[in-house]
Amino acid sequence: MPSEGIWLIPIVAILAGTLSRVVKTWLRIKSQQQLLGASNKELEQEVTALQKDRAAILGRLENLEAIVVSQTWDALHDHSLPPPEKERKVASVVRRELGTTEPSYQQRAGELARRLQG
Repeated sequence: MPSEGIWLIPIVAILAGTLSRVVKTWLRIKSQQQLLGASNKELEQEVTALQKDRAAILGRLENLEAIVVSQTWDALHDHSLPPPEKERKVASVVRRELGTTEPSYQQRAGELARRLQG
């Protein structure tokens, strides 16, 4: 009878060795996942912060683009016009861009009188 169970010893040894390797591998993978989980949270927070910064920068860029392409900007930086014509052009463009109504006839007459006086 003792010789019948002898073949069982190598099988148990092989299974025990395999099981210990599987457990070691599983523990190593588990520790790596925990480290990666911590770094993932940090990366997610950084990405969120960068998205907020990007949105703020895009808003500022849109404002700058609106300024640069506005007709008021062009009128202010038109050096070919003499100062009185430049002022009229700027005033006209500002009224148009802001959507204000045209000046009344009395205001136009007053402006014309001021121009004619010098």
